[in-house]
Amino acid sequence: MAEPAGPFRCHGVEAVPQVLRRLRHDLMAWVLAAGVDETRAQDIVLASYEALANVADHAYDGSGSGVVDLDAAVHPDRIEVVIRDHGRWRIPVADLRPVSVRGRGLLLLRASADRADITSGDEGTVVTLAWDLRRAS
Repeated sequence: MAEPAGPFRCHGVEAVPQVLRRLRHDLMAWVLAAGVDETRAQDIVLASYEALANVADHAYDGSGSGVVDLDAAVHPDRIEVVIRDHGRWRIPVADLRPVSVRGRGLLLLRASADRADITSGDEGTVVTLAWDLRRAS
């Protein structure tokens, strides 16, 4: 596996869908440059983007958009992605559609990552995701 020049860091990114989609593409390019196979790279980006989308949906109270920080690093045996917001968790609005397609984000990111730790507090929420690079996808 070829390690990229350094960690991937994006701080103060506006937590709005169009900006987060661009961040998702940049993260995919970085993960692939690290030599991660495409299937594993898709898992990494899927879980990371789900965490980013949760920031846009839940972290800020509608008083203007907030920001999100993303740090990703390759370690000898794993890739780790840390996503941090600076807001407060908002309880989602009930989805009254007959079959809800929402509310499965945390399940998705936990299923896509080898490790998913989520901590919330007064300073925001931190999502730490990790994938074991010794394990085949």
